[in-house]
Amino acid sequence: MLQLRPILSHYMKCVIGDGASASFWYDSWTSLGPLIEVSGESGPRSMRLRKGASVGDATRDGAWHLPPARSPEIQEIQTAITAVEPPAPSNGPDIFQWRKSNDTFGSAFSSKVTWENLREHAATVYWHKAIWFKERIPRNSFMAWLALLRRLPTKDRLLRWGMNVTGECVLCSSAMETHHHLFFECSYSSVIWNAFASQIWSNPPSDLHAAAPFQLQRLHSRKASLPVHHLCHLEGKKCAHLHFSILPNISPASFSGPAA
Repeated sequence: MLQLRPILSHYMKCVIGDGASASFWYDSWTSLGPLIEVSGESGPRSMRLRKGASVGDATRDGAWHLPPARSPEIQEIQTAITAVEPPAPSNGPDIFQWRKSNDTFGSAFSSKVTWENLREHAATVYWHKAIWFKERIPRNSFMAWLALLRRLPTKDRLLRWGMNVTGECVLCSSAMETHHHLFFECSYSSVIWNAFASQIWSNPPSDLHAAAPFQLQRLHSRKASLPVHHLCHLEGKKCAHLHFSILPNISPASFSGPAA
């Protein structure tokens, strides 16, 4: 959260009331934003206002009390200040407002709107509805999302990160553990995948990104989304080295074919 402080002024502003709580230098209460960003560190000395001063400290007898401007930056600040009505007790307390979705400001804070403003927007991927749908199992969707982005901690990625691990697949020990191998080439997980997927598709997809369109076609059936989500959950937990009891108790022979 502290790392976001430099950009806070873009999402919060202060409407001056009595000037008691608004920071003269650090709150966004003029059209210039935080005044310290305009004046620099020498601003408090030039304006004869300490860094901890409130907006009310810049007034006297209900009017702005500002020293002569001795630089273009201070002149710009004083021009912006005089466009704001001087604080007065009759105006009530200072009001802090948050940026809304339409780029206006309001008193209510919305974490959703703030996140939408903060996050880096990217093009919507074609498979998003295959992962985030109404009846999803959250932990399975999360693992499937990581898998489709190829962000699971598979051993090929761990090696690229410089970790001291062997590259062989933990399940079959016959090849380098990559995302594609882990789900479709591994002799263990491929049997599990085919056992689940063959109950829905006559010709099961052999790649996660190829499986997503199949799921979208049959999204009205909750069963259609279970194979990818279930396998992603199992493999994701394995990649994260979490303890779970299902694999020690299941052999590939248990998934030799669809259930009768």
